[in-house]
Amino acid sequence: MRTFFITDQQEIENIIQQCDVCFVGITDEDGSPYVIPMNFAYRKGEIILHSAPEGKHLRLLQQHPMVCITFCSERKLMYQHPDVACSYSMNSKSVLCKGEVSFIEELSEKEKAMNLFMIKYTGRTFKYSLPALRNVKVWKVPIQEITAKAFGQNFKNKG
Repeated sequence: MRTFFITDQQEIENIIQQCDVCFVGITDEDGSPYVIPMNFAYRKGEIILHSAPEGKHLRLLQQHPMVCITFCSERKLMYQHPDVACSYSMNSKSVLCKGEVSFIEELSEKEKAMNLFMIKYTGRTFKYSLPALRNVKVWKVPIQEITAKAFGQNFKNKG
């Protein structure tokens, strides 16, 4: 399988925007990875996430606010020869981001961030009640490091 680095910023952003879910890697108490799937929004070099206002993930982030976030798009089974198992691959593109989580606490900023999610998933904006805004934790992750790759781009489509 051939792997190619993607360096074009617009292509990287397109990969991120094509995804419905990202995977957020947090450092667990014993130092091992703790990975959770999350909905997300993306704006100008920042990943916006939201969660319950309490839980294990928030306890862990208090200790280690650095996270690794991955995205994967365009997954298609590919092969070089249909009768050779090791020639099969997945044609896909991925983005890996690292950054430090901070939380949006100001209610009007939370509302703007929540509407980024709603625009992404529904194409609409909404009004939020004060209890709804107070009972959601909104994460902001400015991207400090980013890499992107394309896998299996030279293979034939499974037919």
